[in-house]
Amino acid sequence: MINRIFTYLKEDVMFTASMMLAVITSFLVRPDIGAVNWHTVFSLMTMMIWVGFLEKAGILHTVAVWLVNRSHHARTLMTSVTILSFFGAMLLSNDIAILTILPIYLRLADQLTTRLKVVGSTLVIMAANSGAILFPFGKSQNLYMFVHYKINVIQFFEWSASLTLATLALMFIITRFVRSTPLQIDLPKPEKIHRGRLGFLTFTGIILIITIFGWTPFNVVVPLILIAFFLYNPKMFKLVDFGLLATFIFFFIATNNLAHLDGVKHMIETLFDTKTHVMFGTFFLSQFISNLPSTILISTFTDHAYDLFIGSNIGGYGSIFASMANLIGYRVFRQLDPKFSWTFLKVFMLVNFAFAAVLLLIFGLWR
Repeated sequence: MINRIFTYLKEDVMFTASMMLAVITSFLVRPDIGAVNWHTVFSLMTMMIWVGFLEKAGILHTVAVWLVNRSHHARTLMTSVTILSFFGAMLLSNDIAILTILPIYLRLADQLTTRLKVVGSTLVIMAANSGAILFPFGKSQNLYMFVHYKINVIQFFEWSASLTLATLALMFIITRFVRSTPLQIDLPKPEKIHRGRLGFLTFTGIILIITIFGWTPFNVVVPLILIAFFLYNPKMFKLVDFGLLATFIFFFIATNNLAHLDGVKHMIETLFDTKTHVMFGTFFLSQFISNLPSTILISTFTDHAYDLFIGSNIGGYGSIFASMANLIGYRVFRQLDPKFSWTFLKVFMLVNFAFAAVLLLIFGLWR
């Protein structure tokens, strides 16, 4: 039991860091459980369950197999998995898109060169990080900002649409550099999707989305959805990543504690005093502690919501630590193809930093 706990703490770096930060700062300041944004926590938990049901339904898996089997050239394959990951992440979040699509792609390992395996895996992760920008529930930090800053739906889409389109255009340009090498791929057909299950998930998904957008009473609808999920499948709570929820709670407590330390408060307010500093500072900080904790920390000290949104989303590109999705993708690649994990890291960070530099230039100038 103890070994399992230590193994988990070692593997989930974000959880461990957030817990340690919350504990250490709680010795300096009396912790306040009221600082936890429970609206964000329960929104995220409910979305996790719904996405888990959708993943088990095999919808994205079915589409992935269909697209891959119709890819007769390397460039077509790269484009197909990039588009699938991009649009799949809009609905299922970047984490789930990567966990679903990347293993399917890497199962083609015997039929692909090392270069294609590495480049394709990089594109799947980047595309998931890009497509997930559009909706608040696509990324954890976007859902948090949507709730924390009380952003209305129209304003959020004005922010997210331009960045999403820019990333899609850049992703398409990258795929044009892949050679049209002929491929012969034949994956086994997946099982058919149950229509009744799909209908239930479509209905609850629409209700959940409009509730997160604030168009129905959250405190009434979310409990009803959770009851419906329980009746649909009593084992629903197995689909919840309680480690991620706990990470959120720890970061809420830690950042509130830090906000009450005069030295820390003064330093962050000084460093993130302008819109430009917020955007570039969030990007830079995300490279070391990832964009989720960076967003929660900086949001405590700034009202520049748009610049934080741009900085944190572009901040998901770059280092392997810049986003939890990047770490998930790297973990999947290392498990399925450990021999080339170092090659993957080098290519991944090279392409990601170049990608981020272009986006920072575009959105840094377009102000």
